[in-house]
Amino acid sequence: MINGKIQKTAAIGALTATDEELAKVNAFALNELSADDVYLFKIGVCSNAQDTDRDNEPLLRNAVIQLAERLKGRTIIFDHMPSAKNQVARIYDTELETVDEQTEAGEQLTKLTAHCYMVKTATNADLIAEIRAGIKKEVSVGFSTGRFACSVCGKDFDRCPHRKGHVYSGKTCRAQITDCTDAYEVSFVAVPCQIDAGTKKAYTPDDSDREKSLRARIRLNEILFKEE
Repeated sequence: MINGKIQKTAAIGALTATDEELAKVNAFALNELSADDVYLFKIGVCSNAQDTDRDNEPLLRNAVIQLAERLKGRTIIFDHMPSAKNQVARIYDTELETVDEQTEAGEQLTKLTAHCYMVKTATNADLIAEIRAGIKKEVSVGFSTGRFACSVCGKDFDRCPHRKGHVYSGKTCRAQITDCTDAYEVSFVAVPCQIDAGTKKAYTPDDSDREKSLRARIRLNEILFKEE
């Protein structure tokens, strides 16, 4: 297992329960929910920016786009504890924002935001209050990738001679996440104990197909809360 530490900035903010948003929410509900029934919020998940990743393991645009599709319908829990009792919300939609800016990899900067909902109940009242107050703001996203590519030579990163963070002929070496093969869940987590412990990734190779089973678990730290 290899552990990396990355610093990313994301945002949790409130959403207005418009008819359009409610229609998307109700695609997942058995009984139709109204604006009075749900609390909507959004999570800024990631982007394909290359030079903001402390562990030099940034996502490429293709991975961001695939993650946006695979996150739809995924559940939100606490501390990555996979229990039905631990489910508190669900991602009902995602959006991609294209910025008029080019990344170090020569791609157009693209940001991913997830739209989430939870039911307003007596049980969830405290959690909603804590989200609004900025107490519950750190989240962690679990997903898998099939390949890390070296930004210097383009080869599989674990099979090339280059080292992350080192500069070769003026180019910083990065292990670029090229795709997203699956998305698992999003978790509310506590503030990491290390100051620089932003995003954490764990890679678990499968003996049957190592390149297709690299698993990345991302912790987004220092999330900005903004109520709209």
